[in-house]
Amino acid sequence: MAAAREDSTDLGVIFCSSTSPSICQATPGLSLWLVPNPAQLQLIQKVLPKQPETRPVSAASYPEITPHITLTSSGKATQDAILRAIPSTFRPIPVEFQKLEVGDHYFRSVFISVKKTTELVALHEHIMAALDREGASPTAPAFPHMSISYIADEDGVAERKKAADELRATTVVESPETGLESVVLRCGNSEEGCVYLASFEGTEVWIVRCEGPVQDWQVLHKIIATSGTLPS
Repeated sequence: MAAAREDSTDLGVIFCSSTSPSICQATPGLSLWLVPNPAQLQLIQKVLPKQPETRPVSAASYPEITPHITLTSSGKATQDAILRAIPSTFRPIPVEFQKLEVGDHYFRSVFISVKKTTELVALHEHIMAALDREGASPTAPAFPHMSISYIADEDGVAERKKAADELRATTVVESPETGLESVVLRCGNSEEGCVYLASFEGTEVWIVRCEGPVQDWQVLHKIIATSGTLPS
């Protein structure tokens, strides 16, 4: 049997086989994601890094991911408990990009930290408190952030730094001259010119079952932001 390495993650534990590098998966649990509106989601997904063709990397590196902010994760919460934790009135949440960073965890290999706006923090704290009352032990490491790439540990910090450098060369525009931490994503061209995103509008909350490899994760439920009440 292959030896396995165990690390903490949003969902509790991530197992990566030391002899079978393509096996890199989360233990069972549910996550609650804040997702961009469909147009912005498509723009961001289009510029996320793919597996490089010029150098070998682990099969577990650079899986296709959905851009999102993890509001909470729990290995104990049921889908019904998570639904109850979401405020009855859910309006679009502004998400402002802050800084491109390189992390030391598979699920935070390369990510953009996000500004703690009043609306985002209020939604997060409401959900965390509700799940705490349910005894669900919710977690949200490094909240708030938007992951850009998942890169296996065996590819090392060098690969994560290389991915970040390639993003700076092609997609991420940093603004150190302003004295403020902020980044902009260069998301291709339109008839009006180059398309840039410094933020997104979180208009959907997804409940996602995160079990096994990333490509096997399942979206169980989507809630669309409205000014009304949550559907029963």
